[in-house]
Amino acid sequence: MFKKMSGPEDQPFLFELYCSSRMAEVQAWGWDEAALRSFLHMQYSAQTGSYRQQYPEAEPYIVCQDGQRAGRILIHRSPRCIRIVDITLLPQFQNQGLGTNLLHTFMEESREQNLPIRLSVLRTGRALALYERLGFQIAGESDMYLAMEWNHETCKEGDR
Repeated sequence: MFKKMSGPEDQPFLFELYCSSRMAEVQAWGWDEAALRSFLHMQYSAQTGSYRQQYPEAEPYIVCQDGQRAGRILIHRSPRCIRIVDITLLPQFQNQGLGTNLLHTFMEESREQNLPIRLSVLRTGRALALYERLGFQIAGESDMYLAMEWNHETCKEGDR
């Protein structure tokens, strides 16, 4: 379902994945294609650098389905929690259960390690409903993001 990223050869895919997650938003601005790509490249570089600085030990994985690259997940494991730093799927792989299956993998690890899973999600993001359905609870908030946590000891039985 996912494989450890191997290096620079994954970067073009990761940039296109990032673009796919932001394209609907930025196309509404009416910019030409060159300006959009330039802006998205700048934003992608900023995000990548920020993640590297905040979570230098995070493990990047390419998510695959039926032999195709479908997305990526960035995981940071610490003695206190399993943090999902980022999870992004290409649009054509969304709403098919792939995200749920990925999260179940880490929920099982959470149970085995007796650690909570933590993540942040945009308040207006479509993924919020998925996290709530799986039993993630709001643990904090800011203007744009919700901090969420899943703990096998406190989740409802139907969330497992």
